[in-house]
Amino acid sequence: MTLVIILLAIIAYILWRIYRQREDERAEIANEKFEVEWEQKQKERFKDYPHLYGKLEGNWLEVFAHHAENNLPLLKLAFLLYLQESTKIDFSEGARKWDTLWDLSEELLEHLEKYHEGSIVEHEIAVCTYWQIAAGAVGELVKENPEIEGSKLEVETYTNIAKIVSLFPKKANHPAKEISFTDEKGVFPRESKGSAHIHEKLKALGL
Repeated sequence: MTLVIILLAIIAYILWRIYRQREDERAEIANEKFEVEWEQKQKERFKDYPHLYGKLEGNWLEVFAHHAENNLPLLKLAFLLYLQESTKIDFSEGARKWDTLWDLSEELLEHLEKYHEGSIVEHEIAVCTYWQIAAGAVGELVKENPEIEGSKLEVETYTNIAKIVSLFPKKANHPAKEISFTDEKGVFPRESKGSAHIHEKLKALGL
């Protein structure tokens, strides 16, 4: 009798394992289906931003795409992200480099508009994402010391500005050399006078 009970218990356990395995397989198939459907919906949602989808850090594409679709000027937003931290930095080498990074951003936006694929909105979303992350990082530096050492703005968070051009393929009219963010000695960021074209756009936005 005891042996029968043990055998029944083993059979019940095996049946339970088979049942659980089948349920797990069903759940896995359902999850895979959900992921495929979700991915398709996301691609449809961001179809106007093909050069940025899946390439920006965090959920910043969703955030800035929402702003763009609600007619919020992204160029103005990027400038304000730069400006809000600029006013907190004491006069220092770091302050000079922070200002130079904005001037280079203006150059970059004009360069992208002229020589790279992608819409102006895509270009501005990429630059907004850069400034969102850079502003957060420099804000932490200001908390430590408002007089920021220049070398602290030569690290990856800030040098990532150079990666933006790689998001957008070159047009046929692209110059032989790509835009550079370092000078001939390799110093980052190089000096820049900004862009008169972008200055006019900012002026039209009341800045």
